[in-house]
Amino acid sequence: MTENTNRDDSGIARRAVLASLGVSTAALAGCTSDTSTDPSNSSNSTDDNGISAEGSDVFTSVEIGDTTLEIEVADDASVEFINLIDPNGELFDQQRLATGETTTSFEILGRYEDSVPTGDYELVALDGDEKVDTTTLTLEAECTITDVLWAAENPDMEWDKNSPVWDEYAAVVIENTGTIPSLLTELRWKGAPAAKLGLDDTVSYYHETRLPPGKTTVYSFSQIYQTSGAGGSLDCSELGTEPMTVTAVVQVGQNPSYTQQIKYGGDQSCNLSIVEEGQGKSLSDGGES
Repeated sequence: MTENTNRDDSGIARRAVLASLGVSTAALAGCTSDTSTDPSNSSNSTDDNGISAEGSDVFTSVEIGDTTLEIEVADDASVEFINLIDPNGELFDQQRLATGETTTSFEILGRYEDSVPTGDYELVALDGDEKVDTTTLTLEAECTITDVLWAAENPDMEWDKNSPVWDEYAAVVIENTGTIPSLLTELRWKGAPAAKLGLDDTVSYYHETRLPPGKTTVYSFSQIYQTSGAGGSLDCSELGTEPMTVTAVVQVGQNPSYTQQIKYGGDQSCNLSIVEEGQGKSLSDGGES
């Protein structure tokens, strides 16, 4: 999955949503035909959340929530519509302010199945068809895997200890240093001990975990450091130190990966130890590792 991708059908879906708001055709035309930014009104400066509308007399606050972009305009501003223009210059969404309202929000994650374009967006304030003000926002999700944890070595974490094999589970710590949330849809474990028990070299599990700015710990759905099962057991005496690469498939931004070196030892039973680990490069080709 790559960023900055918009399918034609998603554009039609967005226009259908906009039409359902009862917004006039003239208002839509007025915003999509003029998205240029006056440098004196726009701002690329950022606050602690990476988003700011400093330099704007109309947009007094722009904050990011778990799934939404929260907008506030000045009490004395005459604003009827607010348009959000994506980095491709297309109308991403439009909100209408009723008389006396000063706040609104745009849903930026989870509303559409396609990935969300990242980059510079324009907020355009309109009074009818007249453009009142604009400001530039940089919306990015930059995810990296900072750690992969083995339950056996981290027993104090929130594992499901009702399972008799809880100590063979894993957890992945994903840090989003961007300004908007992403969504984890899949974890792929290439070269995992559990994968060596099967016919493929990768075990994969689907997830639906939101990744807001900051760190999120994601627990595996099954055994990762598994060396025996119904299909047999690994002969760890024939294995040395082998890499395990975890790739996180995300909805927004590039897919990060992380490689951990696992040492196999023992005779009748396997003894595993983690001897080296480190952050891999983010992948931009849809997560193929």
